Amino acid sequence: MQSVPIHVILSLADDRSSEQLKAAFIPLNGAFELKFILNEDQLESQIQTGIKVVVFASTGGISWQECSRRIRNHSENAIFILISDEEDLTTAITQGADLLINSSQAVDLPIFIASLLKKRIPAVVENPIVEITPVSTKAEIDELQLKNKELQKINFELDRFVYSASHDLRAPLTSVLGLLYLLREEAKEEEPQRLVDMMEESILKLDNTIRDIVAYSRNNRTEVQIEPLRLGLIIDDLVKGLKYLESGDVKLSTCVRYEDDFVFLSDRTRLTIILTNLISNSIRYRHPARTPDVVVKVYREDSCLVITVADNGLGINDQHMGKIFDMFYRTNDLSAGSGLGLYIVSETVKKLDGKIEVKSKVNEGSIFKIVLPLIREVNNNNASAE
Repeated sequence: MQSVPIHVILSLADDRSSEQLKAAFIPLNGAFELKFILNEDQLESQIQTGIKVVVFASTGGISWQECSRRIRNHSENAIFILISDEEDLTTAITQGADLLINSSQAVDLPIFIASLLKKRIPAVVENPIVEITPVSTKAEIDELQLKNKELQKINFELDRFVYSASHDLRAPLTSVLGLLYLLREEAKEEEPQRLVDMMEESILKLDNTIRDIVAYSRNNRTEVQIEPLRLGLIIDDLVKGLKYLESGDVKLSTCVRYEDDFVFLSDRTRLTIILTNLISNSIRYRHPARTPDVVVKVYREDSCLVITVADNGLGINDQHMGKIFDMFYRTNDLSAGSGLGLYIVSETVKKLDGKIEVKSKVNEGSIFKIVLPLIREVNNNNASAE
């Protein structure tokens, strides 16, 4: 029987955990092969080789969220199991783990892995994976499946609540912004104007966070809907929704340009989420010494549809490049965003079976490249000009 490689990520000096995990797998007579990863070089080497199952039990160094993202960038179907006594189940599942267990459950790790492998990749070994699962553990597997169903129900209800609550919260915020606009028109003195500006800035931050939550919920809860699209029509619509980002020297109608506009197939809602986040970031983090210039292009490349968003803004420092797609990651505490924008972009691109890359240079700007499957050719005459 072919052994299934299990990559275990541990802290360098964590001998106790490694011995505990080795002992858990001894009864299975070589059905699994443990490969311990103790440092960054070993991790990168194994990622390049390919990882099917990873167990993260490290308490130092790279975060498990970043580790999960890097592994799945190379091995999309990899199974990621987190051993932690600190994380909660909902956070772990929503941020990239397939399963969360505490340290006391490590002895049952082979059972959990066997169950996940049976569902995810049943052909990974020569014989069905159920043959290496002891009969006495069927009740435990059934219990695990029951917990998974309960978790799916909880996630669905939580997602529905977030979506509903977010819409309810935005309504009064919109009303307050309207009142602030009237107050600004009537307030002629400098000090009240300054206070109004500060109030508006705070409300817009909250509104942006709620928008991000709605976008995240919409991406999770709705099926992909494919239809003929034109890039220009989408950008024209979303620019109208980003008017609040305009200032005296920044007009989105002149700062945001698009090129190579042709008809293609994709999901309008998700593409709008992606472009709205990228374009709004380009405006928010513009360079103070020049007028922002954002160029969006779409073109075909081999069997893929490529969309790029390039700007001449502040750029991204190399030390942040590996983390910008993490949930709630912000480059500093003064960042205007919620820390959700690029995470939502990444998750939405994944929902479209695509990938996203970024190149950036500080003080020169950034280029985000989104690569999506090219579903099929579309006749330009068939697209709605709306």
